[in-house]
Amino acid sequence: MNKIKKTRNTCWDVPAPASGRSWHLRTPVSAMVLLALASTAQAQSTPPTRLKMDSSLLGVKTKIPDDEATYISADSMTSNGAEETTLEGRVEVRRQGLRLQSDRIIYSPITDRATAKGNLVVEKDNMRLKAPEGDVKVGTGESRLNKPTFELMDIKGKGRAERLQYDGISTLTLENPNYTVCQVPDPSQADKGDWYVTADSLELDQTEEVGRAKGAKVVFKDVPILASPYLSFPTTNRRKSGFLPPSIGTVSNSGLEVTTPYYWNIAPDKDLTLYPTLISGRGAQLGAEGRYLTPHQDGNLKFDYLPSDQKTGQDRYAVSVLQNYNKGNYYAGLNLNGVSDDQYFVDFSRTQAVASQRVLLREGYFAYREDNWSTSVRAVTHQTLQLFNDVIVEPYDRLPEVAVELNPTKVGAAFVSVSGLYTDFANPTSTPNRVEGSRGVTRARVFMPVNRAQFSFTPALSVQANSYDLRNQATGFGPTASSVVPTASLDGTVYFDRKTSLFGRAVNQTLEPRIFYLYTPFKDQSDQPLFDTTVTDQSLSRIFSENRYAGYDRVADANQLTFAVTSRFSDAITSEELFSMTAGQRLNLKTPRLVLTGLEAPVTSDSDFFLNARGRISKNYYVDATSQFSAESGRHERGNISLGYSPTPGKQLNFGYRYTRNLIDQFDVSGQWPLSQRWSGVGRVNYSMLDKRLIEGVAGLEYGEGCWAVRVVAQRFATAPQLQTTSLFLQLELSGLGRIGSNPIELLSRRVPGYTPFASSLTTQ
Repeated sequence: MNKIKKTRNTCWDVPAPASGRSWHLRTPVSAMVLLALASTAQAQSTPPTRLKMDSSLLGVKTKIPDDEATYISADSMTSNGAEETTLEGRVEVRRQGLRLQSDRIIYSPITDRATAKGNLVVEKDNMRLKAPEGDVKVGTGESRLNKPTFELMDIKGKGRAERLQYDGISTLTLENPNYTVCQVPDPSQADKGDWYVTADSLELDQTEEVGRAKGAKVVFKDVPILASPYLSFPTTNRRKSGFLPPSIGTVSNSGLEVTTPYYWNIAPDKDLTLYPTLISGRGAQLGAEGRYLTPHQDGNLKFDYLPSDQKTGQDRYAVSVLQNYNKGNYYAGLNLNGVSDDQYFVDFSRTQAVASQRVLLREGYFAYREDNWSTSVRAVTHQTLQLFNDVIVEPYDRLPEVAVELNPTKVGAAFVSVSGLYTDFANPTSTPNRVEGSRGVTRARVFMPVNRAQFSFTPALSVQANSYDLRNQATGFGPTASSVVPTASLDGTVYFDRKTSLFGRAVNQTLEPRIFYLYTPFKDQSDQPLFDTTVTDQSLSRIFSENRYAGYDRVADANQLTFAVTSRFSDAITSEELFSMTAGQRLNLKTPRLVLTGLEAPVTSDSDFFLNARGRISKNYYVDATSQFSAESGRHERGNISLGYSPTPGKQLNFGYRYTRNLIDQFDVSGQWPLSQRWSGVGRVNYSMLDKRLIEGVAGLEYGEGCWAVRVVAQRFATAPQLQTTSLFLQLELSGLGRIGSNPIELLSRRVPGYTPFASSLTTQ
């Protein structure tokens, strides 16, 4: 083999066999290279070898970095001087992230363009373009191709077009394309996909992650389902402005609903969604939701307006404003909610939780917080919805409420906390004859925690002082009232632990006996009104509280002892808690005297007995169960149990049962399960056996392919006594394009714990 040697400014030996040429040029091919090695060689059957040229042969004194060099390989090369070089036979050109392949390339070093004919392939940044011919600017990748196919690996997009332009950065502009993300035999057969987009022109912007089509048509299973003179769609989950796919559904009390949302991505921290809706049984409704998030503020504004409801003749609306502000030690916020009439949620809600709302909060607050103290002022009013004959008591408005609090602060070996609360309680306009007025509450507490690895105990002493200035007091009660009530408590726990196993898994088990003593002397507080005080439900956590009432108007007398024992199982390596069991009971050493007349029965000497178990009993099973037994009668007074089974995503079964004697007797079954490789069933039944009534029922079918899914979901739920609403959701999801129809995914995610959209679960199996 002959070798060409340069004695000056040459760093490489250059093999140049007669069988072919392989060029590695560290800059765009220049005329100096062609003059230095002017030759024409015909390709032979043997593979091409490579010629590697140093920058000194190009007349460049500074060495060009490898990552900026241009590498060319071909079976033969012909040059006409400094203007053009013709490369033929297994041609490959590489520079940085760009790779070109073709049967024949004519390269111009003046324009840095490569004109290719025959099996052109352009690869750059997870993008592959193929065409019979085209030209490419080697430095940037800017391309013009005729009759190309394209593949965008990041978004799985593919297709063909009459012509293609690539700006060398991120955007493809296609004429008369077919585009899909479905699996097809070849990108040229995009119209063989289960769905595809055809258009007069299509722009795919990989930076903005959006597609923009003119004269567009969406074809699903060879049937056109959507046509538009302009169509914009996200190619990923990134936010973008534009019309969203229309939503279509039916509701029993309103009829057919068609919504065409428009999403405006105002800024990275602001957006607005408009959703005009045509309701066949009621009229045209306009809805809007705006959101923003800044370093110091966040907010959400939602408004729905239906002029002249065809069923009621009234203007119907709902408004919600949520605003939070935080900068340094200052906090402020608004939470305002309102509807036009009492039956608004009954007529327009799409979930049982929304339909059951009866009290809407309207609140504004301002607060200042330091490390160990804080102060705040707030004003609270309400809108109370009265449904038919189901009338509820309206809560008091607070105009205003001022609070000052000293957080637990260490003083010697003890901690001291003090709080003060002033509230002016005002009657809503619809209930003018109730007692109203102001209340001041001061509460101080001193406690001394002692914590050791083997045990802990905390003695505490607190005192609460109330004073009232009242109006509209009942006969026999004066305009003022006051009380001072002290409380003493002692809370202690001992810790035992051992290493063991749980269902074949190495764990650490603890045994934690706990004892809690509470003493509060009796103080007659019957002259004090009940502004915000209620009876709390007994539970494992409440039997350790210092007051069995919620609110500040009553401090219950107590001379009681509470016992409990908890056992926890934690992973021996990660310390993650896997399972726990707790049993507890409170014993009244003296029968309490203070009782809220009409709200609770006299308290017996013993409280009820409680049991709780929760956690994972194996990898796929979860349980959370609580039972409450009457200490006096031994009867089961209250209980709930939740069981969950989830072996893999897309397979979920849940069972729940709630019971409260004479009040609640409900079971709740929900789940999602594949019926075949492509079909999945999903549903929920929440039924009251006491009322013999369906509270909520959901039933649906999902069918999923690799690039699309369809969902049909029916829902029926109680909106008010003796009233129910039925809704039907039908949705077609085209992966990488959007969803068409009414969206049941949010509903299913809320109502079926562990739900995974079926198309997503297919990809994880």
